[in-house]
Amino acid sequence: MNFTLGLEQATLFYKQKQPQEAITVLLMLQRQNLLPEQWYLVYKTLAGCYFMAGDLARSSDYYRQALVHCCGPYLSEKTMLYSNYLFLQHYLPQWNDEELAKEHFAYSALVNTRPAFVHLRKDKDKLRIGYLSPDFCEHVNMFFFIQLLARCNRKRYEVIGYSVSGREDHTTQQLQRLASGWRDLSALSSEDAARVIYEDCVDILFDLSGHASGGVTLPIMDWHPAPVQVCGIGYMSTTGDPAVDYFLTDVYCDPPGAGDSLFTEKLVRLPHTHLCYTPSERALHCQKIYAVHTPVVFGSFNNFAKVTDQMLQLWLTILQQVPGSHLLLKDSGNLPFLAASLRRRAESIGFRTDQLELRLGTGNYLDEYYDIDIALDTYPYVGGGTTCDALYMGVPVISLFGTRHSTRFGYSLLMNVGLGELAAGTAEAYMERAVALAKEPLLLTELHHVLRSLMKKSPLMNGWQYVQEMENAYEAMWRRWLCGEE
Repeated sequence: MNFTLGLEQATLFYKQKQPQEAITVLLMLQRQNLLPEQWYLVYKTLAGCYFMAGDLARSSDYYRQALVHCCGPYLSEKTMLYSNYLFLQHYLPQWNDEELAKEHFAYSALVNTRPAFVHLRKDKDKLRIGYLSPDFCEHVNMFFFIQLLARCNRKRYEVIGYSVSGREDHTTQQLQRLASGWRDLSALSSEDAARVIYEDCVDILFDLSGHASGGVTLPIMDWHPAPVQVCGIGYMSTTGDPAVDYFLTDVYCDPPGAGDSLFTEKLVRLPHTHLCYTPSERALHCQKIYAVHTPVVFGSFNNFAKVTDQMLQLWLTILQQVPGSHLLLKDSGNLPFLAASLRRRAESIGFRTDQLELRLGTGNYLDEYYDIDIALDTYPYVGGGTTCDALYMGVPVISLFGTRHSTRFGYSLLMNVGLGELAAGTAEAYMERAVALAKEPLLLTELHHVLRSLMKKSPLMNGWQYVQEMENAYEAMWRRWLCGEE
């Protein structure tokens, strides 16, 4: 098979969301004597195809192979590849905290030494905050970001949005109206984008993405266009990037005295929550009326890639202890082959056909929360936006948490709502909480009626308090920089 034509065919299959067909072609290409750069292209494409197909372990292996073979004209892609690799590791259950942190720390070896812009240590009456993201559109991160624009103290701060994707929709327009300024950096090199930010005299630059989306924001951060640089909200581990000074967290995700060694950044712990939730307007149009199902319906609306075999086994054990119950899983995407693969895995573990319902992603998914009684969170990649959506729609969430930041979102969210008893630190406690709640229909009914009210009264939706705490953190960062205490 001609290599160029084969790669083009595989790439076309991938773009058409036919990963298995693409994999077949790529494995045929592997049998040939390939040049180093050709091996790189095959491995990189296989990594993306296996990720789309839901085989995350193989995807991880091929990302490693691609990194080893990345050479010549493709060396500039190495940081993007490694960012994709790091993001993927959060789905895999085999990593302990130190191992995952070490994988992130290695990112610093890929960062080019770049001349820093000159920043004069001079106080200002008004600070300029820059927010850098590829997701300034209808994206889950924006439901946790919008309050930072809407509630900003305009007497003390100016805020500028820096988009690196060029994507725009109605959410983008709403954000633009709230910001003091807006820049589309998507057509610029990382150096030119950094220069725009530097010439805008940004004092604190907040990267809302980290290694997500191929780490497209980090090469800009590496130029250090602002004197103070922060990451968080859109990423769940250290960046490992020496250009990032701070990482945003809270006292539940990273209790004082814990977690610091897992970050190259200095942790900024907000006293309540580092995520402030603003629900989608779609929630206002949900018209269904909830009633407890008989028997109980468990559910999880996290994307299917988060559903490990270990979680399937836990969920099956829960179902076995609640006679007649079944599990409804809804994907955030719309890939039928992922649903078929998940069903095969579930049935191999012991699920009966009538115990498991699978649904593909849809735009009106909030209505479907009325179809379940109890939401079961995934692990080790726990839910953030999905957990908030469930709670806002009146569905209690059982969440399993670990000891590192990326496994503790659910715990933090539940603690802030006042439902910390629904979070569990062990698999056994997770199962016990789910089973016990399923056997309390009156409590379930009450929770479904009061959860939205609890959410609205909690720090999770107190935009004024959240922004005040965030701005207090900005002031502390700024004073520390002025005093030379980086």
